[in-house]
Amino acid sequence: MIKKISSHFNRLRWQTKLVLSCSTAIFLTFFLFSFLEYHIVSKWMMNREEIAINRTMSDITTFYNAKSNKPNRGEIKNSQTFLRKMNDKDQLIRVYDKDGHVLVSDKNGDFPVLEAAPTRKKVTQRVSIEGDEAFVSRAPLKGDDFTGTVEIVRQLNNYRRMMGYLFWVMTIFGVAAIIFSAISGYLLAKQLLKPVRDLAKAMKQIKETGFQERMNGYKQKDELTALTNVFNEMMDEIEKSFLLQKQFVEDASHELRTPVSILEGHLSLLNRWGKKDSAILDESLEASLQEVTRLKKLINDLLHITRAEHPRLINEEKTDISETLHQLVKNLEIVHPDYNLFLEVGQRLPKIPISRQHMEQIMIILLDNAIQYSSNNKEIWITAMLEGEEMIISVVDSGIGIRSEDLAKVFNRFYRVDQARSRENGGTGLGLSIAQRLIKKYNGTISIESQEGVGTTVKMALPCSI
Repeated sequence: MIKKISSHFNRLRWQTKLVLSCSTAIFLTFFLFSFLEYHIVSKWMMNREEIAINRTMSDITTFYNAKSNKPNRGEIKNSQTFLRKMNDKDQLIRVYDKDGHVLVSDKNGDFPVLEAAPTRKKVTQRVSIEGDEAFVSRAPLKGDDFTGTVEIVRQLNNYRRMMGYLFWVMTIFGVAAIIFSAISGYLLAKQLLKPVRDLAKAMKQIKETGFQERMNGYKQKDELTALTNVFNEMMDEIEKSFLLQKQFVEDASHELRTPVSILEGHLSLLNRWGKKDSAILDESLEASLQEVTRLKKLINDLLHITRAEHPRLINEEKTDISETLHQLVKNLEIVHPDYNLFLEVGQRLPKIPISRQHMEQIMIILLDNAIQYSSNNKEIWITAMLEGEEMIISVVDSGIGIRSEDLAKVFNRFYRVDQARSRENGGTGLGLSIAQRLIKKYNGTISIESQEGVGTTVKMALPCSI
């Protein structure tokens, strides 16, 4: 049964759940409060009724016992006026002897009474007379020639009326509280769930129209406002990523189209008449091989940049920067004997948490760019210094430099400072983009300072600890 109710509850809308939960919580709270209040008031009023009947009994017995001579039958029978003054509504006062014969009585109201029950000690008790509750108090009365009992029967009509009024007041207020809680819960749930509805609406519009749709901001600072802000930020990132991917595909298609067109042209030439002309055959084969080499380099660079964008894995390898740079410079001097590479490293440089393969890949990209754009002044300076908790590595050349308006674009995919020269040298425009992503993977930074016609300084900072 409980599982069935829980299953039905879970199928309800969140707004209905909030209304039901709010109404139930208020009802249970009000019910518990009313229950405790009802019983406390009931006990308090019952105590007042008992105190009132005991006080009346005390006054009556005091009156009879105050006589100079102890009460006798004649005086008791003549005390009707006194009893009437002492009596209240819905109350009976009477005096009877030890045989149960009533000597004097005053009854104020219409209600059944009990048979006389002489007593030897004062007693007050709560009894039921034909379904009606009443307090009965009895006290012994003794004179010179008389032994009897004073009895007071007090109907609890006032108590019942008051408790009835209280019950109906609590019931009416309870129903009103439930209705009010349901209405307020509905309005509150509607207001609280508005950002969620707006979020669902925005998602639907995004599905239909694209990534440009956003949720409206809210002034209040709460969890739903934070959710709205996170959603908008997430959509900004998704839109940015989508645009970058779109641009990447367009750029890659453009870069691939040129070598493929060249290959197609040379193959068509060979197919038509180049097979019988050795000069054309050699020229076309050489050109085709060059374009294939460019395609191979472009594909490798695309693979590198894709790997560089993967989430960072735990890296436990540490690299000796001094040893790596010396070995790298030595290798490049063999490949480019006409360039002067000057290396300056600090003393006792610590190992830093970066893969040696990635470190070499980053430095090769930076040094290849420096060599590629420094054909007039073939001097390049490489420095590595420890500054605080960071390793600062710089590559400085005296090449053609970069225009100030191009500095913000050099890390973009497929961007080239000198398009013609880059294409001649087989550049793909992906090197700095790969280097930047690898450096970010290790929580580092890279920056470029350049002046056209003077040279370029590339500086990267890598943390010495994870």
